[in-house]
Amino acid sequence: MRDRWHEPVRTCVGCRERDRRSVLTRLVARGGTLHVDGVKRQPGRGAWVHARSACLEAFGRKGGFVRSLGCVIAKLERQEIRARLPEVSA
Repeated sequence: MRDRWHEPVRTCVGCRERDRRSVLTRLVARGGTLHVDGVKRQPGRGAWVHARSACLEAFGRKGGFVRSLGCVIAKLERQEIRARLPEVSA
């Protein structure tokens, strides 16, 4: 029998792996700036990423900020966001 409570699955925009929503961090673009969505419900265009520097960097290299979030994010701002991610592995 299937589990009654199914956890949503999202795709990491950095590594393109599918994972449980609870494992991923949501980034939100609002007003041309990037925010870490701690509650995973904030309004604005969002993208899901693993809390790993490698995934965030891959997302930035591939032009993911423009494609997924509809805005350009400066490299300095990406570094600030990386500092706020709950880092689990390098």
